[in-house]
Amino acid sequence: MIYYLSIIISFTVTILGIVRYQKLTMPFKILTISFLVSSAAYLVNIYVNYKFKTNAVLSHIDAISNYLFYATVYYLLFKNKYTKLFILISVGTVVIFFFVNGIMFQPFLKVFPSNLNLPTLILYVIFALLLYKQMLLYPTQVNIIKQSTFWYNTAMLFFASTMFINLQLANYYSEHKIMNVIVYFWYIDNTIFDILLGIAILADKKELGKADA
Repeated sequence: MIYYLSIIISFTVTILGIVRYQKLTMPFKILTISFLVSSAAYLVNIYVNYKFKTNAVLSHIDAISNYLFYATVYYLLFKNKYTKLFILISVGTVVIFFFVNGIMFQPFLKVFPSNLNLPTLILYVIFALLLYKQMLLYPTQVNIIKQSTFWYNTAMLFFASTMFINLQLANYYSEHKIMNVIVYFWYIDNTIFDILLGIAILADKKELGKADA
C-alpha cells in the first residue's frame, strides 16, 4: 500500500512541477527535472526487477543522479562563493567515487551503493545547515512558510537525517530478519520527502526569486 502511495505522490509532484514549470525559478526547474528522471526510473525499475531480479544498477544511477540534481539546486540557492566552490568540488569527488565504488567495492550489477549513499546524505545535511544559516543572515519579508527555499531545505534535512539513521540500522534489521522494516520506512520517508518538495515547488514564484534565494 505504501509503495503505491509513494508512486502516486511522486507522479503528482512531477505533474505539479510540469504545470508550474514556466513560473518556477531555475533551482526549482532543476528540481522538477529531477522528478521527471525519478518518474522514468520507476517505470524502468519494474522491467529491471523482472528481467534481472535486482535493481542494484538502478540504485547506483539513482544515487549519483539525485546528488547531481540536489547539489545543483543548492549551488543555485547559495550566495557565498566559497560554499558554491565546495559544492562543485563535492560533485567532482562524488562522481569519481561513484565509478571507483561501482568498479572496485560495490559492483554496479550486484550490490547496492551504501558506500555512496552515506557520504552524500552527510553532505545534504551540511548543505541544509549552511542554507539555514544563510537564511538567518539574509532574512526576507516573505513569511517563512511561503518560501520555497525553506521547504526544499527542510525536505533535504529531513530526508538525509532519517535515511542516514535507517541505513545505519540496516545491519540490525538484517540480523534480526526484519528487513521489511527498512523497506517500509524507506517508502514512508520518500513519501514525506516528496510531499515537502511538492510544497516547495508549489510555493516557488519567479517574482519572489531574489527574496527567496
